[in-house]
Amino acid sequence: MRLIINADDFGLSKSISDGIIEGIQGGYITSTSIMANMDYAEYAIKEAIKHNVTCIGLHINLTVGKPILYNVNLTDESGDFLYNRKQIENSKLTYKDAYNEIVAQIKMIDKYSNGLIKIDHLDMHHHLCDNDNIKKAVIDIAKEYNVPIRNEFECDISRPDILYKDFTIKNVSLDSLKEMINKYQNKDIIVELMTHPGYVDDYTKSLTSYIEREKELKVLRYAKEHGIFNMIKLISYKQLKSKKIDEKGEENER
Repeated sequence: MRLIINADDFGLSKSISDGIIEGIQGGYITSTSIMANMDYAEYAIKEAIKHNVTCIGLHINLTVGKPILYNVNLTDESGDFLYNRKQIENSKLTYKDAYNEIVAQIKMIDKYSNGLIKIDHLDMHHHLCDNDNIKKAVIDIAKEYNVPIRNEFECDISRPDILYKDFTIKNVSLDSLKEMINKYQNKDIIVELMTHPGYVDDYTKSLTSYIEREKELKVLRYAKEHGIFNMIKLISYKQLKSKKIDEKGEENER
């Protein structure tokens, strides 16, 4: 078993971004994905560069905040993205709408980093693959940029074999983490552990109802410090993209 520990929501707030950087430096987060349209995306990118963190993908976001490209087909009367299921079921949303906004988010990462950070994968906020136009745009963009994607739907693009979602939000505990490792550790597969770690300040609470992020960070840190990951190989999406996964793996891929 090779394990990608991916932290979603990089750039959503300062405190979340700080926690993710800390986890990557500590070796208990191996990958992250950024919400490029959010107010702290530029801060997150600058911090990543400062700490030599490059294991960054795009957390495709069409449901929270404002789009990078003005588009009434994607927004409500206040100019914010339609939220969650409203966007997924949005009959006005076209393939071109989704494609153009996602590419704009990729280009924003390039702009904030002055070209120093190139995304190493794509994943999605709020299960957007349930919308066929968004799904097709994501597949086409992944092929265009030659990057892997999260295992959220069937396609011919490189991706982990399994996406494990039962730790984050649902069951944040060391026992849940151990259960996942015990289930897969003797199999020749790549598993992505979806996580939402970070620190939670008042600004973060104004943006998201999920506040168990510090607990996730604590559990992952404890697991690393107490050797829970010693029997498996920790890798990043960057290694999956390049297919340079050696027998030892990389525990501190940045």
